[in-house]
Amino acid sequence: MAEMDDWSTDEPAEVVVVDHAGGGHEVVTDTDHDGYADSVAVDADDDGHSEVVYTSEHGDGTTLDTASVDTDGDGRIDAVYADTDHDGRVDSLMVDRDGDGQADAIYLDTNGDGMVDQVILDTDFDGNADYAAADTNFDGVADVTVTDTNFDGTYDTVHYTEAGPRGLDPFGAN
Repeated sequence: MAEMDDWSTDEPAEVVVVDHAGGGHEVVTDTDHDGYADSVAVDADDDGHSEVVYTSEHGDGTTLDTASVDTDGDGRIDAVYADTDHDGRVDSLMVDRDGDGQADAIYLDTNGDGMVDQVILDTDFDGNADYAAADTNFDGVADVTVTDTNFDGTYDTVHYTEAGPRGLDPFGAN
């Protein structure tokens, strides 16, 4: 069996606080003592609330690949940007457009070319996606869109922009 980490350690995380001369500060934390930052919290306006928190969510823990952003200063995350393949480009963006703490817009770059090729939206903010589009051949044009026109939580229309096989629906609506 694989060795488990001992979470009961009394050893505190390594924390570095950087105060900027013009105001604001950053808190860098290394919780697992591997010499790599596990999170960096940035409070640019020095109001006591971080506007951005960078974390390592994907990979081996040596790269800060995810940014959680509070754009309106209410203490809730409004957007999460992630670079899941560590190529320096955002692969996933989740946005909370109505401030309820739930992602209601998701944009994905599934092939790593820097272009969005899947979009999933909750347009009425009820917690259920009611619009989705995918560019399955990565030409920059959505090949399939699905919608929940009566907002009952089930996709009831599927639209293909090109003739061809209908098995390309990544949302399972057809």
